[in-house]
Amino acid sequence: MNKMSKVVIAALAFGGSISTASAAGVITDVTASGGGTFNLISNTTDPNVLDLSKTFNSLDPMVLTFTVGHVDGGPGNPYTVTEAITNNTGQSWIDFHFSIQEPDQGQGVVFTEHNSATLSGFTLDPEPSTGPRNLNFTGDLADGGTANASFMLSPFDPGAGNTTTFTLTQVPTIPEPETYAMLLAGLGLMGVIARRRNNKQS
Repeated sequence: MNKMSKVVIAALAFGGSISTASAAGVITDVTASGGGTFNLISNTTDPNVLDLSKTFNSLDPMVLTFTVGHVDGGPGNPYTVTEAITNNTGQSWIDFHFSIQEPDQGQGVVFTEHNSATLSGFTLDPEPSTGPRNLNFTGDLADGGTANASFMLSPFDPGAGNTTTFTLTQVPTIPEPETYAMLLAGLGLMGVIARRRNNKQS
């Protein structure tokens, strides 16, 4: 059921110059569980960019767990996250949802500039459906298709010597069975009308 993939990205987190006195929360580790597979596509030269890919093999949510550490003079917030999301579920999607959860009621991890988040082939739902901790998209992704997401994350700084975690849950949705039934009924009605027209012209 769960496919776990662990990516240690401490080199990204601590790869920046430590030349200033600023402190920041830095992402040092990512694990994934749920309805598919997850990979880090590449370590970019920018320590504040995470480039990910995931494939959904079922409609089960996929949960990314981020471990956040502290660094003085590190790259800091926010992180730009890009994702290639592939639908391998055997069904078309009509919605896609991202949500942030934190332990102990949270410390303030948010989608920075959430209104600028994108998912190709989808439209970002307006507030209040979408906000700093939820991104909800409406659109279409056929089975076998890939949509590209882009958004920004600002993790909480746990303080020197500490770590914390937060999760990013992602889940697609498909049309309800009633929607399919209405579509099939409509197609059937169109076929009946077309046959009657053909019979009248004969």
